[in-house]
Amino acid sequence: MEVLIVGILTAFNLIVIRWKFNHDHKLDALLDLFMITILNILFGGTKTGMSIAMVASFTISYYLYLYPPDLSPISTWFKEQL
Repeated sequence: MEVLIVGILTAFNLIVIRWKFNHDHKLDALLDLFMITILNILFGGTKTGMSIAMVASFTISYYLYLYPPDLSPISTWFKEQL
């Protein structure tokens, strides 16, 4: 049962991140991917740790979706570099 829940949360998390990439929220999506990576490194190695990391990552992704951070200075710099 735990594996099913983690699988569903992982799918929702990746769907949210993909939506952000497709709807011009690229820096927000990169922040999400960075947080997923850090959480997986911190909690990696155990099934319970990965479950905690996925739940935390999904919660962070959902929060950033509802309340996007103001990344306009970074966004301006990022667009100038491309």
